[in-house]
Amino acid sequence: MQTNSDEVEQAYPSPARAWYMVILLTILYMFSFLDRTIIVLLIEPIKADLGLSDTQLSLLYGFAFALFYTLLGIPIARMADRRNRRTIIMWGVAIWSVMTAICGIARNFGQLFIARMGVGVGEAALSPAAYSLISDSFPPNERARAMSVYTMGLYLGVGFALVLGGVVIELVASIGTVELPILGEIRAWQATFIAVGLPGLLLAGLMMTVREPLRRELGSSQVGEETDQVSLREAIAWFANRWRFYFVFFGAMSCLVLYSYALTAWTPSFFIRTYAWTSVEVSRYYGLVVLVFGPAGILFGGWWASRWSERGDIIANARMVVVCFALLVIPASGLTLLNDPFVTLILMALVKFVSGLPLGIAVAAMHEVTPNRLRALAVGFYMFTINLIGLGTGPTTVALLTDYLFRDPEMLRYSMAIVGGATSLIGLLLSLYALRQFRHQKEIFNR
Repeated sequence: MQTNSDEVEQAYPSPARAWYMVILLTILYMFSFLDRTIIVLLIEPIKADLGLSDTQLSLLYGFAFALFYTLLGIPIARMADRRNRRTIIMWGVAIWSVMTAICGIARNFGQLFIARMGVGVGEAALSPAAYSLISDSFPPNERARAMSVYTMGLYLGVGFALVLGGVVIELVASIGTVELPILGEIRAWQATFIAVGLPGLLLAGLMMTVREPLRRELGSSQVGEETDQVSLREAIAWFANRWRFYFVFFGAMSCLVLYSYALTAWTPSFFIRTYAWTSVEVSRYYGLVVLVFGPAGILFGGWWASRWSERGDIIANARMVVVCFALLVIPASGLTLLNDPFVTLILMALVKFVSGLPLGIAVAAMHEVTPNRLRALAVGFYMFTINLIGLGTGPTTVALLTDYLFRDPEMLRYSMAIVGGATSLIGLLLSLYALRQFRHQKEIFNR
């Protein structure tokens, strides 16, 4: 007679199939960040061509993208808890790729704003479904590593957006303005959007090579006997009853994401305005820092947490968030106040490494205390919160300080320092409280 444990073991795909899926999802995640981030290298030419302020540019990078990315994240996550996750991801990739290319034909702020919203619509489909797929493809003790590899796509995408983006910018700039049938005159920054957007359509079809894994750890005792039938209201009530962990944990991670997006959005302009670097120089040096040290931090965080877990630390994944903020407070406060650009790059490498420590395992921590059928929804709430607060307000907070407090574009460095110090300190306090609540929730979940 076959035992329940035997059935559970059989539910996992083979390691080869599971890691193939993770690698493909990581590539898709990388392209999602490439498409959403490429605009940071184009801020200065867009500003010159369209006559935009720093605040308007921050809205294009942050709020325009985050609006539907956050609003649609929860209903799409709900679909991912019930429907075919592979198909959801495939359509999302196709939509964001097309909308990135459409950014390249925008002629004014309004058109570019709408196109950026469209990019957010497509990208909202990826992470809730991807994290759910990964969670159902690996045993609990291997999920942190798998999710860390997937989350590397964040920094790989940003890094490639900077490095390859600089190459593309240099190439299209050498060609100059291009005249295309129907579209008319296309400037260098517009051609860059088109060049990075269209290849994503080829990747969308590769999701057909991924098999949908069986859903596991349904947690019926936690949310009712038939979790397929639990209503959204009941699901929200379930999370609300555990707000002391989920909401506070989301708040802590929102602080990290807010600072990360603010740093990503304004670092190229910071180097250009403070050190008189060109966009190509920024893409070459800063891009390499992001490409190397961001993924290294994510991998090291996953490895470190796994080592703690193997030694019996039941709160290792959540503990990594506290470690991150404790190490981040001082460098985040002083990063942009240095006078030597290469010393700044060294400190930037440290900040990227430390910021990456919890990114791959934050979702793994949530999944440890969340039933299977609510995991994608948990990620949806998580992505909604961190992106509404982090992406929606991070870049704009820096811009508002620069435009309305200092009233001088050259004071950008001080705006970035204020945001870095404040978010790191608040995040540390929130993560300490969330860690205590996580231990309590895990004890309840494992009963």
